[in-house]
Formats: sequence, C-alpha cells, structure tokens
Amino acid sequence: MPVEDLIRYFNAADRAGDSLLYPKGERVEAWHRDLRLGSLFQPVVDLRNECVVGHRASLHVEREDDARLDAETAYALCETEQSVIHLDRLCRTLHALNFLAQRRTTGGWLQMAVHPRHLLAVPNQHGLVYEAILKRCGLAPADIVLELDAGAIDAHGRFAHALENYRQRGYRLALHLTAATDLPAALQLRPDLLRLNANARELAEHSSAQGISRQLADIDNGETLHAANHDGIELATGHLFGAPAAVCRPTHKTAAKPYNPASSLGAHHENRQ
Repeated sequence: MPVEDLIRYFNAADRAGDSLLYPKGERVEAWHRDLRLGSLFQPVVDLRNECVVGHRASLHVEREDDARLDAETAYALCETEQSVIHLDRLCRTLHALNFLAQRRTTGGWLQMAVHPRHLLAVPNQHGLVYEAILKRCGLAPADIVLELDAGAIDAHGRFAHALENYRQRGYRLALHLTAATDLPAALQLRPDLLRLNANARELAEHSSAQGISRQLADIDNGETLHAANHDGIELATGHLFGAPAAVCRPTHKTAAKPYNPASSLGAHHENRQ
C-alpha cells in the first residue's frame, strides 16, 4: 500500500482525535497536541563485516515556533495510560512509515524504543496492535528490534511479562543498559542484544558468553571504534558512522534486497529459537 494511503488509513483509524499524520515531502510527520513529530534514523553498523545492518529510530520534536524539544517532553504531556499508549504507538507508526518510504535503498532492521510507561500501561498481549500496524506497512515483527530501558526492570515481573509477549510474536529485543547494577537482571531476561553506552563498554564481556550481541552507542571517533573492536563488540552506532538524520543510510542499490540480511544479531536470534 502506498505511504499516502497508509497515512489516510491510520488517520481514519485514530479515534483519539489529538494526532494527525501527514506527508512532508518524501517523509511523514505528525501533529500531536501542538507538537510536530518527525523521525530521525542512525545507522547500526556490524563492526565485523563493516556494513550497515539496520537503523535506530529516534523522535524529533518541535513546537509550532520550530523550537526543538526533548522527546520526553511529548510523553510528559500524557496524563493517562491510554494517552501514553496512543502516543507511543503513534511514534512507532511514524518511524515505520518513514522507514517504509525509503525501502528502495534501505534494508536491514528497524530499531526503536518502547517507552517504559507504555509497558506498564498495557496489561497483556504486548505487540499485538503494533504487529497489525506493521503488517499494513509491509513489515513484520522480525523486521523490528524493540529497545527497552533495563532500568525499568521491576521485581513484580511486569517487565519480564511484556518481554515474553513481544518475544512470542517474533520481535527482537534490545535492553539499553546504563547501570552496572541492572546487568544481572538484564542477562536473566536473555535479550537478543544489549545496548551499552560507550563509557560502559566494560559490561560487554559479561554478555558475550551467553550468546547476546552487544551494541555500543556513541562511537564518535576512531579511538572509541578501536576500543570497541578490541573488546569484540559486534554492533555500534555513533556520529562516526552517521548522525541521526531523516534520511537512512543506503544499504543496497535495488529494491530486491530483503529487509533482514544475515547479520550477527540475526544469527544469535535464530540459534536461540
């Protein structure tokens, strides 16, 4: 289905009435409570094979006067569980549409965050609604890496329950680890990959023996890249490979290449089924 038709379909299906998807040149943007939302993509690089294997999406937020805001500002406006669910799905729908619009030259997987409040607001069947959205876009859960904050892991099992729901539907899962104290619980949940900040790469060695891929963020210079290669890190993002931008980094020259070529993450995922 053409992107323009998908925009009309999703707008007609939106019963909340406080959001609107619309085309902006060759991309898609959204209005939400007087905020302009857009997608930015940063290439995910396979360090061993020296190639782009996916893109990590992030949210670009502006006010009507073009002043840029932090993405969390949009979520702070959500006062109810339903409003959080609506916004989080809107953002991921926006990213999927913008990724889809570049399918002629961009393959690999699409990685994007799920907001912690969304996990708590949805009681069960996590990923079911978004799977239907992806299907409309010609994508599937296997094309998606859902990134979750390891700091949100709770003692009551709600986080683990959500991950299991996503996993059963075929999504690949990344845990963003920012504190060493969260490492044992994160490893116990067996994600497909751990995303680590560059200043915490020493945590990578604890996951390699368990068949979990490591993705290092903030690779902004050759020194950090050399250290990542020395530590055996498989995947990386950072300004050295490309800053977040509306345009994805091309991965092929034709539309014939599949969305999920062989990659280190794909191999780990298949081996663990």
